[in-house]
Amino acid sequence: MAPLKILVLGHSHITALAKAFHRGEPGVSMDFVLLNNPEYQPPLSDEGLHPAILEKIHAARAGLHVSLLGGNDHSIIGMLNHPRRFDFVLPEAPDLPVDETAEILPAGLLLAHLAQRVAPHLAVLALYRAAVPGRLVHVESPPPIPSEAHIRAHPGVFREMIEERGVSPALLRYKLWRLHSELYARECARIGVEFLPAPEAMRDEQGMMRPEAWNPDPTHGNALYGRHVIGSLLAA
Repeated sequence: MAPLKILVLGHSHITALAKAFHRGEPGVSMDFVLLNNPEYQPPLSDEGLHPAILEKIHAARAGLHVSLLGGNDHSIIGMLNHPRRFDFVLPEAPDLPVDETAEILPAGLLLAHLAQRVAPHLAVLALYRAAVPGRLVHVESPPPIPSEAHIRAHPGVFREMIEERGVSPALLRYKLWRLHSELYARECARIGVEFLPAPEAMRDEQGMMRPEAWNPDPTHGNALYGRHVIGSLLAA
């Protein structure tokens, strides 16, 4: 029997899956389209998806299409302490602690700001849905890495500002991730895309990323994390 062919299209979070696949994943064939690459920029125009992206989608003849579009917008606004420190009550878990020494913002305000940020990614997702006749699964972005020490040791793009502003509390970053996921899950339901949650085995008791899944950067999962995502895709 020919292996299942999977096309994975998205941004930097696909690297975890690519690493896992290239280390050996029997029974599956995977192609990766990393939209960060210049040949796919800009991915979206008035005419629709970039022709190079459409060519990859159609040439793949995949049995399963997978999206990892976007995924870091919650980190961009929440990785570092804001000049006006803030917190909020997470609607899905209102009993989580709130930092009363910070400015308490309405969750709807933060959700609206995130919605503006992710809108271009969701527009690409909708066109991806329109371009393929079969199953399309969007994979939830990885949960936050709770360790400030790890983030400071591997600051990535946050290097220049991390000493000035400091790393925001893990719980705040978790709550922003949950809002971010809500936006994607809501849009997936609207346009007929399956939403695949982050693997439970890669989450700790607080719902954040387990240490064995951390990549040497502030936001991404490693090859082990990618292997669990592939396993979830195949199981689904």
